Amino acid sequence: MRLGILDHGHRARARLFLRLIRWVTRHPVDPVVQLALYRPGFFGDPFLALAREVLRGPSFWTPAEREYLAVFSSRLNQCPFCERMHTQVASIESGGEIDMRHPESARPELLAVLPLLEQVSRSPAQPTAAGVDAVRAAGVPDEAIVDALHVSFIFNCINRLANAFGFGWESDHQVRLGARVIHRTRYRLPRILMR
Repeated sequence: MRLGILDHGHRARARLFLRLIRWVTRHPVDPVVQLALYRPGFFGDPFLALAREVLRGPSFWTPAEREYLAVFSSRLNQCPFCERMHTQVASIESGGEIDMRHPESARPELLAVLPLLEQVSRSPAQPTAAGVDAVRAAGVPDEAIVDALHVSFIFNCINRLANAFGFGWESDHQVRLGARVIHRTRYRLPRILMR
């Protein structure tokens, strides 16, 4: 259910920014950006700071691999909005080397962590030591396991919001444009908008 307040309930500077983006791109603004700019101190700023650290901060996983994990989580949560966008971002970040349709294009360590993420996403109260041990046995360090779980957490949150609010894309061009913006901005919005 799309809430009208996410389209029209922003502060003056955010409204001006959203109008400018619509005028420059000739496309509607990414709904996640609109959500982040609505009461940014409550949700947008903390969420984007966490997303920036998890998806672009130092990690065992490359940015493309973290985007791959984002797509995997979005598929588990049946969120086509995030799946489409982050498939495109993964392609950009990997230079086309990681293809979501061909799991063998990813390194084995990345594939080894997927069953654990599925277990945690589908049955969060029942993760098992055996699931973690299987990932360790594949050569994935503990810090990388934690990083992968953080990506899963981010997308378990935003997928549910996107599905609940009915986020969608009007065209493939809009998805490609949004993916390029994520690639360039690294999950940052202008600070003046987030105060």
